[in-house]
Amino acid sequence: MNMNKKNLVSIPILLLLSACNKAREAPAQATASEPIASAASTASAPMAKENTVQELNSKDSKIRIVIENAQFTDVIKDQNLRPEGISADELTLLQRDNTSGITLYAANLGKAKTDAKTYFTHLKETLQSAKDMDNMRVGIATDNRMNYRFSQTTEDGNTLSENCIAIHETNIYTVCASSATASAEQLAFVLKDVNLIK
Repeated sequence: MNMNKKNLVSIPILLLLSACNKAREAPAQATASEPIASAASTASAPMAKENTVQELNSKDSKIRIVIENAQFTDVIKDQNLRPEGISADELTLLQRDNTSGITLYAANLGKAKTDAKTYFTHLKETLQSAKDMDNMRVGIATDNRMNYRFSQTTEDGNTLSENCIAIHETNIYTVCASSATASAEQLAFVLKDVNLIK
C-alpha cells in the first residue's frame, strides 16, 4: 500500500484506551488499517480467483478467518504496514490481497480489564467521539463481539475505509479489513467468518 497514513487514528490505540477504561483522550496518530500477522492459508487452487477458500490463522492460534475467493498473502515482515501503537507481540496477523486492495490484520491486546458490557459501552463512546473519522457506524454488541466501520481521509486526499470486529473474551482481540478502493460491503465480506479458536 503506497498510501500515506501518518495522520490516521489508530484503532488499536482506541481499543487499548477502552480496554484500560481510561477517560476519553485524543487518540495517537497512526496507521489506521494496517494489518498484522502470520497465517496459514489453504486454497483448492492457489492462483484461482473463484471458488477458492483461504483459512488464515493468527500466530497466537487464537483467531481463525475463513475467506472465499481471495488471494491474501502474509506481509507480517513489512514494517511499513504495521500499525503504530501496537507491539510486535500484539500483532498476530497481517495479510494483503493486492487484487482487491484489501489489507487484513488481527491483534491480541491483552487481558480484558472489565466485563464485556462495560468494555463495549466504553468502546462505542470512544469511537463515536474520535475526531477525523467519517461515516462511523457501530453495530449492536453481542455477548462477546461488536462490529464497527468508518472511513478517514489520508494526507494525499484518498479515502481509507475500514471494517473491524472487537472481540472480548479472556483477552481483547481486534480484527480489521481496510482498503482505499474496496467498498464497505467487500470489507464486510472478508470479515464474515471470523472466529476464536477454542
